[in-house]
Amino acid sequence: MESALSAGIELVAGLPTIRVDFRVRYAECDAFGYLHHAKYWEYFEQTRTELLRACGIRYRELEAQGVYFVVYKCACRYRRPVVYDDLVTVTARVLRTTHTRVDHAYEVHRADELTCQASTTLACVDRNGHPQAMPAALWTHDR
Repeated sequence: MESALSAGIELVAGLPTIRVDFRVRYAECDAFGYLHHAKYWEYFEQTRTELLRACGIRYRELEAQGVYFVVYKCACRYRRPVVYDDLVTVTARVLRTTHTRVDHAYEVHRADELTCQASTTLACVDRNGHPQAMPAALWTHDR
């Protein structure tokens, strides 16, 4: 998956936000030539991982400390098809954090055209999959 950080972290309406560019590869497309619906979720995951990294936190280091995030809820609205070789920008924004969860919103744009909107809720769990409070550095932007 080819991607590039198009800009560092920024605050949009006071919420941590990042944008990452992706060039759609042929292997990511379905029989109609559209970006396969499942690939969007990979783009969203990579973008929110880059958001975490831009905040100075590496997910690998969290895992080493026994801190994991699982997708508890997700929703997506595909507005326009994206096709092979399109350059899209995925925006991820933290909407809300609590001691045990993080809500993100995503938008996918091709140039100025909104092609997709999505959201996820991630739950913080331990190595055994049990809910746990996340490290304080992750919820200091409590919304």
